[in-house]
Amino acid sequence: MNLTDAQIYNRFLIAASRASHDSKSGWLLIGEYFSGVSDIVNGVFKKTPEEESDKAALERIMAKIRRAAGDAAINETVKKAVEKYHDFVTKIAGEYGASVTARVISIFDADYPPALKEIEAAPLVIFVAGSNFDPGSNNFSVVGTREPSPYSMAMCEKITDGLARAGFTIVSGMASGIDACAHSSAIKNGVATYAVLGTGFDLVYPPVNRRLYGEILRRGAAISEYLPGEGAQKHTFVLRNRIITGLSRATLVCGAGERSGALISARYAFDQSREVFSIAGDAYRTDLTGCHELIKKNYAKLVLNSADILSELFADAVTGGEEKTAGGRANKSAVTGKRSGNAGRDANMKFDYGEGASLSEDEKTVVSLIEELSVKCDAPPQVERLGEEAARRGIAVGRLLAILSGLELKGAVTALEGKRYQVN
Repeated sequence: MNLTDAQIYNRFLIAASRASHDSKSGWLLIGEYFSGVSDIVNGVFKKTPEEESDKAALERIMAKIRRAAGDAAINETVKKAVEKYHDFVTKIAGEYGASVTARVISIFDADYPPALKEIEAAPLVIFVAGSNFDPGSNNFSVVGTREPSPYSMAMCEKITDGLARAGFTIVSGMASGIDACAHSSAIKNGVATYAVLGTGFDLVYPPVNRRLYGEILRRGAAISEYLPGEGAQKHTFVLRNRIITGLSRATLVCGAGERSGALISARYAFDQSREVFSIAGDAYRTDLTGCHELIKKNYAKLVLNSADILSELFADAVTGGEEKTAGGRANKSAVTGKRSGNAGRDANMKFDYGEGASLSEDEKTVVSLIEELSVKCDAPPQVERLGEEAARRGIAVGRLLAILSGLELKGAVTALEGKRYQVN
């Protein structure tokens, strides 16, 4: 799809606005009220919002984009990002050959991954660079600690090898450790692999993975929701996890300590009704503490090899998609691989590591905000209201969402229906 300069600029403006981080910005909302990117930027609805909740969510999205469009600094950032994008297109073509290309894809485009449309806070715009990106590919994500033991690395390689040979495209985050192992296993087996980045897709982070990044571009694709040239921040890596799992039919946690970001990926996969699998080991392995919690609380199924995963994923193809009850496992559709319920599981994924779990200053601020608003509103506050108050205290919405995810994993707060939060 050849885009005009105006179409490219509008896509970059939406990416810069962070409108995608609204909890209701998925395809069900966007596709119902807008016909394309220009409609979002210009605030043109194809029909009038009738539901109050839809109207409120759309107004938040539009307000973010209007602020971005009217902000001189953001517009300057967008212009520079567009220049970096064109420079990057030229660079990768010269370095890797004409088969490696770059593009910016909106949620309205035919080459936007259908699986990603299904998730909450779906990115309205993604940047993709590589030679082999198929929006309809059958993906499996592998995530884990940046500091794995030799055991976890060996398990990652063994299981990923089997998944690759079964025809799955392997999705991960190109971090050191398990992520790099998963990508390398896919490349070794000659299958595509997608790296979802917490930076602009033109940046290599960590720098030690520069050679791996080049191999990913040659064999698969690098994907990001962030503007070209945008650097690494802690919350961007948290938020990109929803894309890793959202692209995938299922997720394997291949090593995770008790504070590992891989647990956030598992939580996203759980919330997105994707299947979650995990390896396990002896009780003394600190890089598997989080994995053991996932299995113990029935958030993940214990696997020893790729055959365990394949038999679970494809069992419904044999039974015709009938629901399963054995062992309290969640039921899945044979077509999409998504669970139809959470039988035998708690409504919210959380871990209780005891009173010793320390909170950062920002986490303490958010906990206090939830308590204050709960009293003021006489009900647990919605994330949108939290976002408004947090912004007044210098915490941007992306950072807030990352903090809330961390607080859930620490057992400090619980996410309730309607994206409300309460302090435990």
